[in-house]
Amino acid sequence: MASGLAGKVRRATESDDFDLAGYDQARCAELVKGAFSEPFPLKEMIRLSFTVGGGKLVRQKYSDDLPKIFMGALTVGGYQEDNGATIEAGSAGKYKFHHDTNKNLKFVHVFPKLGGAAEASGAAGEEDEGEEEEEKPATPEDLLFHSDDKEFLRLVQTQLVTYAQKKRLLEIFKQRISKLEDIEQKMSRLERLEASEEELFNDVGAEEIKEKNKVLTAELQSMVDAGQLTAAERTEFLEQLEAKLKMVDAELSKAEAEGKAKKVQALTQQKEAMQNSRAAVKDAEPAKLPAVRNGAQIRDLRVKLAELARMEKASKGHYTMDELKRLGERPEIEEAVAELETRARGWLESDEVFQERLEANLRAGPKKGAGRGSGGGGGGGSSGGYSTVVGGARAAKPKAKSAASRNAFSALG
Repeated sequence: MASGLAGKVRRATESDDFDLAGYDQARCAELVKGAFSEPFPLKEMIRLSFTVGGGKLVRQKYSDDLPKIFMGALTVGGYQEDNGATIEAGSAGKYKFHHDTNKNLKFVHVFPKLGGAAEASGAAGEEDEGEEEEEKPATPEDLLFHSDDKEFLRLVQTQLVTYAQKKRLLEIFKQRISKLEDIEQKMSRLERLEASEEELFNDVGAEEIKEKNKVLTAELQSMVDAGQLTAAERTEFLEQLEAKLKMVDAELSKAEAEGKAKKVQALTQQKEAMQNSRAAVKDAEPAKLPAVRNGAQIRDLRVKLAELARMEKASKGHYTMDELKRLGERPEIEEAVAELETRARGWLESDEVFQERLEANLRAGPKKGAGRGSGGGGGGGSSGGYSTVVGGARAAKPKAKSAASRNAFSALG
């Protein structure tokens, strides 16, 4: 049975508020584990609101990173961020961030998973409250390195939603494997390891990373086969593929001249796979970049800031009381924009792509006839820092894969 704040959360039978003042990463991880690892024994949805920050009067009670830390712990605990979540059964297992500029407070609203059996009233088996909980990894890279096979696949599919994000992780994996192999060579020569090298060696092993590499490569190849690359990703992919094809052609000619039949067969299959991938990417329409999470809120706040700037310029220092009041709200609006944009950024997303998405969001306006909560199957959900693109171009359906095309991506190295 959960104790402390986790116990209070578990005992909630209706929507309630909780304060996370003074919470750090370890306490957030412990709270999520104790409160949300099991479904709640309730029949109807409730909203559990956690205060994670605020304006000048309360700011000293919360760390600047608390919203990110708490939501990261929820993600590790199997919950998903969804800005459209509300008090209904379909929002079970979701959470959303909300900056209430009227109250000048920041909240994370959690909609728990339902259906758990009633908990025993006794405290049998309760762990010592003083026992320290091991800290959860803080960064996306750490989460991906330390996750088990099932969790790793889930994180790749929900948090790394673009080809470029997955490709970036592939590069990170290759760099780590190379470092670990260098360390092993150093050990074989009986050379002394630096403290950082020893720490790296005692962390996730090269073989485990190589297994994750295989999963990641398969996910990348699936995106290629399905034509799910953006215009920029497609251009870069085709350029790299053409260069590889020239190298394969050169190796193939050499193998044929030397009469190496097995090598000729292997290179011919590799070339065919690469040609199939090239055709799949060329034939498909470029995929759209995912929309910005909380895009409407960010746009609204940006519009308010632009209006304040115009008002400030027009007034030339001579303000009415109403104008002074509105100008006094600017710091909080700027803070809200910064927080929302930080939360909107995807895992391992480049600065250029993120800025491109932000600019596209500012140019976009509300679509006619678009309503909240429409559609089934979690259509208002989000993943990897992105919200689902409503009414956008659908990704091309994958064609039937031959044995050759399934392994084409590995040729890019």
